[in-house]
Amino acid sequence: MQKFLIILISVLLAGSGEAIPTVAWRFSAYPFRTVFRVPDAARTNIMLKVNRVGNMPVTRNGFLACSPDGTPLPLRVLHMEGDEVVLALEAPRSGAPNYAVYYGASPANELVVPLEAAVDPEPLAFGFMSLPGKGIPSSWERLRHMLKSPPGQIRTPYRMSGFDGIGKEMDRIESEKAEKETKGKKEGSRFKSGMKLALIRSFLLCHREGTYQFAVNCKDAGFVVVDGELAATWPGEHLPGTWQLGAPVALKAGVHRLEVFNAFDGAQPNLRVGWLPPGRKEFVPLAVPDLIASCEAMEARAERMDRTLQPGFLATLVQAYSFRGDADVFVTVKFNNTTENWITPEMVSRWQFGDGAQSDEQNPSHIYKTADVFKASLEVRDALGFVASCSESVDCRQIQPEEYAVSFDMVGLPALCFGRDQVAPSLRIQGVVPNDVVLDVSWEYHLRSGASQQNHQEITPKSQAQFIQLAPVAASEVESLNWSISHRKSRLGGELIKFVRPPFDTLPSRLEGDRLYAAGGTRLVLVPGSGVSELRRTVPVPGKSFGRLVCVDDSLAVIGLIKPGYEPFDRILARLLAGRVDEVRYAALPEWTQFSESYGSLRKFVDVPAALERERADVAILTIGLKDILEVKDVDEFERQVAALSDMVATLLNIKLVWVTPPPYPSAPERSRVFAAAIRRVADARGIPVADLFTAFSCVSDSRHVFFQENSLMLSEQGHRLAGQQIARALVGE
Repeated sequence: MQKFLIILISVLLAGSGEAIPTVAWRFSAYPFRTVFRVPDAARTNIMLKVNRVGNMPVTRNGFLACSPDGTPLPLRVLHMEGDEVVLALEAPRSGAPNYAVYYGASPANELVVPLEAAVDPEPLAFGFMSLPGKGIPSSWERLRHMLKSPPGQIRTPYRMSGFDGIGKEMDRIESEKAEKETKGKKEGSRFKSGMKLALIRSFLLCHREGTYQFAVNCKDAGFVVVDGELAATWPGEHLPGTWQLGAPVALKAGVHRLEVFNAFDGAQPNLRVGWLPPGRKEFVPLAVPDLIASCEAMEARAERMDRTLQPGFLATLVQAYSFRGDADVFVTVKFNNTTENWITPEMVSRWQFGDGAQSDEQNPSHIYKTADVFKASLEVRDALGFVASCSESVDCRQIQPEEYAVSFDMVGLPALCFGRDQVAPSLRIQGVVPNDVVLDVSWEYHLRSGASQQNHQEITPKSQAQFIQLAPVAASEVESLNWSISHRKSRLGGELIKFVRPPFDTLPSRLEGDRLYAAGGTRLVLVPGSGVSELRRTVPVPGKSFGRLVCVDDSLAVIGLIKPGYEPFDRILARLLAGRVDEVRYAALPEWTQFSESYGSLRKFVDVPAALERERADVAILTIGLKDILEVKDVDEFERQVAALSDMVATLLNIKLVWVTPPPYPSAPERSRVFAAAIRRVADARGIPVADLFTAFSCVSDSRHVFFQENSLMLSEQGHRLAGQQIARALVGE
């Protein structure tokens, strides 16, 4: 049957008038071959991977390499694992574009014994580049930031026999440069000063699967990367002479890509790399024969002699990028369909990229969402009905990603508001990314009625902040707001914002900037109630024991030290209520200046509940407002805070409470008045007792100064006494 197909193909080719394939099939004893292109930089050996088909023999005479005119190329079998065989070929001297390796011969066939390729004497590719800035990089991330071009791009490539040859190679380059300089026009050595980066690339052969460790010994910063993953690092400034061992890495048997980066300041680098293979107790320097080649065959396509349709493709890593703070890496790969059809060029392509994505394009581009190895497949069908397919591994770990800094958050949304307030927040997005990087922005209002409002928009971040305005909605109607930003279905950020109202079921436990968060990380918007119905049961009942009273204060006693002999208001309160309370405790609120990461006036929503729970309060005495009078300009904001704090203490903590208005501080009596009025409005609407110090102090206006010390913000002994009396009257209902 196979012989018949060969004859049929020959007749079809002859009758069609089409040219024979790019490389003529010269050895009929071999039913399979791989056609490939030799890189321009090839100087010694070339590494080539071919597919092992069925029970194909993996012996020296099972393969035959040649140029298009049939001239044999020396080759050597390096490794065989599963369905893949790795060969080493000596670089040809001719400049022909394509070459072929034939394989899969039957033992009965008369075989040509190939020439044995020598071990690659120069398996390292070496290049160098100048580094911008000053200072040896202190981390791998810092080095990537300093690079002017992506890592792995070798500038002015040279070949070397081992790591100890870098200095000699640079000396040779310098000598050749000096000879070419004309007299009187010397430019000076480019190696003598300034920071530089030596880049070394090779392919490493692991003979067995297991756990390996790599080590680096270098001048200044050195990094060893295996298959795109860091295997050993020695950042910062140091002298050579000591080996730095990396963490263990698991490697399969076979060929792995090795890249080494050495940042140095001076005339020459000093670099050595070693490894600790499985089963060894001491690491050894990396050298031939473990380093097998510095050059890999390009555009390889596997072909079969018994068919006209020869599928193949080339996967090229174009770019890789990530977003700061996100673990996903997006790798753009360009797929070039290199399929040959010996009869007709017409065909249909179907791609499977190995991550669940598909395409019917002829030469598609695809973006993978992680730096991993994927099995990509191509199925081609021609106009005559012939179908063929091929698969290749796409290693997305071999390109270092560029990191984009993009910020996004919800702004214009207050931490608390009344139900009648209209909220109209905006999504703020800022960053610098290429024009083809598009973010998907979505948001959804969940309403108390059970309905929802959804929307979606695509945006490319710019250096100047961009805002997406959300539709305005009444705070009383909203249950929650959920927004997210993603790229190619990978979520980059977002949050759930919950609008909570009495009876509160969530306690703020964290404050960041001007935003409140629950313990689980949910952002909160507090919407206090407008009436008294849900709070009646939390009002202290006159005539009964009050249990433990906790005075939470930032106004009356916390500003300074009480003078000797003074009795502070909380002790006066305890004496006046003797027999009516179990205990009176005092809790001072911390200074706002202690919390640089948060907005001061909102600290009360974290600090007040924490103090009441810590002291196990039965009744809360809230003497809060001085800091707000001094630093908060918006009285309406303060009123919303008083309302939300009242509802939270009463319903969520189930603690009875009494509010205390600020006294008329001599330095700002009118400002004290508006803040006291705000407390009275909130308390009256909820039926909460109020100890109105502002009115009590103002009623004796001729002697107001006796209630304050020389510092007009500190109460005198008489002031503390009057404050304690007013709070006691509020508690007993007088």
